[in-house]
Amino acid sequence: MKSKLTLLATLFTAFFLMFAVVSEADAKRFGGGGFGKSFKTSPFASKKAAPAKKDQQQNQAGQKKGGMMGGLMGGLLAGGIFAALLGSGAFEDIQVMDIIIIALLAFLAFKLFKGFMRSKQQAQPRMAADGNNSQRHSFEVPRDADADKNSPVQEQEVSATQATGFNQDEVPFNLPEGFDQQAFIEGSLSHYRTVQESWNKGELDVIEEYVSPELFTALSQQRSKLMVPPQTEIIDLNAEIVRADQAGDSAEISILFRGVCRDNLEKSQDGIFDIWHLQRDLSTENADWVIVGIEAE
Repeated sequence: MKSKLTLLATLFTAFFLMFAVVSEADAKRFGGGGFGKSFKTSPFASKKAAPAKKDQQQNQAGQKKGGMMGGLMGGLLAGGIFAALLGSGAFEDIQVMDIIIIALLAFLAFKLFKGFMRSKQQAQPRMAADGNNSQRHSFEVPRDADADKNSPVQEQEVSATQATGFNQDEVPFNLPEGFDQQAFIEGSLSHYRTVQESWNKGELDVIEEYVSPELFTALSQQRSKLMVPPQTEIIDLNAEIVRADQAGDSAEISILFRGVCRDNLEKSQDGIFDIWHLQRDLSTENADWVIVGIEAE
């Protein structure tokens, strides 16, 4: 009986240690794992062709390599403990029914843990920009109006938006009056790199300027779990708007980031497929956009 209890306790320890490794892997990138508010976005976003670059094949290989690290480390950890149990004779008195019961308990624990993490991510309340807009960074970068007329970037983004064929009943695309898509996308690309660099350095005061208070609390807790500062470098990055709507005095924008990042600690690459959900308080003059939700794969 004692050996059975020892085995059960050891298996549960290995189980939760494995998830701790995966959680830390998510924390190496800003918003990893996802937090806060989420919205239904364009179903065409994931199907659209990526930019025609030679590096795309290397990027896909990097995604597989980087994405395996969390599962690999967790598997090695659990496997090592399991092998140690075999060597110590902990399975001598174990019967078939004992194994079935342990498997069921492990499955139940997994479902409870998964449900807890999902509810934690979705529990962030809907939040608009707060009143301290003077310290925030603008997502819309100023541009030369004459240069915009023949801008290939603008033509590319506008045609991409038109090509998605948004179904207003499913995914709204109601941009605020006078909204500059090109400027917003250019600003977002710059800010994505800025927040990741600040995440690496632990500059939470910079992160706070971009996100809602509730989201900042969750992100701060995630960043504090890292024992070693991450060294995540953005290699390639593209962005597109996949949702836009207005609800009362609040404007909403969802922007999809796709690209490749490198973990300079593990010498591995991983794919970027993140969606930032932003809101803007239309009742406040010159209010800036605030990140209220992050979906990250």
